[in-house]
Formats: sequence, C-alpha cells, structure tokens
Amino acid sequence: MIRFILVGIIFFFAGCGPRYVIKNQYIPPSSAVSQTCLNNCSHIRQGCQNQCQQNYQYCLDDAYAKAKAVEVNEQRAYEMAYSRYQMDYTHYQFELQHWQRDYYDYSRDLSHYQNQCERDKDPYACKKRDELRHYINRLSHERPREPYVPARPTFEQILVNQQSFCTTNCGCEQSYDNCFVGCGGQVIPHKICVENCD
Repeated sequence: MIRFILVGIIFFFAGCGPRYVIKNQYIPPSSAVSQTCLNNCSHIRQGCQNQCQQNYQYCLDDAYAKAKAVEVNEQRAYEMAYSRYQMDYTHYQFELQHWQRDYYDYSRDLSHYQNQCERDKDPYACKKRDELRHYINRLSHERPREPYVPARPTFEQILVNQQSFCTTNCGCEQSYDNCFVGCGGQVIPHKICVENCD
C-alpha cells in the first residue's frame, strides 16, 4: 500500500514539474552584404507560410467533401450492422429465456436434493446435489451474452477525423533557419521554462 502511495506522489510531482519550449536566438552575420541574403530568406519563409496556409485551407475544404462521401458509406454500413444486431438480439432473447428456464429448473432441483441430503443423509440425493451444483456452476458461465449495439456514425466525428490529416506544419521555420545559417548567421536554440518554473 505504501508503495502505491509513493508512486502516486512521484507521478503527482512529475505532472507538476516545469514545462520547457525551445526558442531560437538569431545572430545575423556582421557583413552588410549578407542583408540581401537574409531578406531573401524572409521572403522564402513568407512564401512558404502563405502556400502552407493555402494548402491547409484546401485540405479542410477537401476534408469536408470526403467526410460527406464517407458519411454515406458509414451510414449504409451502420444500417446493415443494425439490421444484423436486431436479428442477433432476437436470437439472444430466445436463448436467454431458454437459459433462464434451465437455470430455474436446475436450481429448484438442487434445493430439493440438498434438503433431502441434509435431512435424510440419502447418498443418492447427496450425489444428485453435487452433480446439480456442478452443472449450475457451468451453466452460470454459459449465460448468453447480449450482442453489441453498433454506434450510429455522426458527421461531426467523421469530419474531425478527415480534418486530422490537415496540418499547418510545413517546415517553413526549419527551412528559414537553414537559409539564415547559409547566409552566415547563427541560430542558437535556448530551452525556456514556460510553466511551473522555480
């Protein structure tokens, strides 16, 4: 028990630990001629970001159209699955009634033989009691299971799933950093605490 408390305390403090992000420091080259090169890097980054944002918007629009198509297919699949579920549920109810009847009959017989065994010490009644106990125990593990109800698809869930493939991370910053260094500048990453700092 003490071990679980200690593990809980460790996880509690781990969750409350400081959170860091990496921020880059940019040191431009001293040469004045390099300014044209750096300006070119900025233009390339801006172009990359504009294209990335445009592609992201295209992706979102495309995701909506795809989600509409997926919704039709998933709705059709759901209707088939639900039809199958209704048949399975009817079969389950029939099996459950049969099982309940057997369980009741065997429980009644068990009660009868148990009383006879305890009252009369009749070996046959005691043997039947043990057999019935064993059978009822097995029967309790064979209780029919209710079939799984299929979940109705929603357009919102489908759309969110399709939009999850869209991203605004196009590597523009990494390309800019490479270009900046190529112009003779320096990029120095710094680890900065942004949450739960001392």
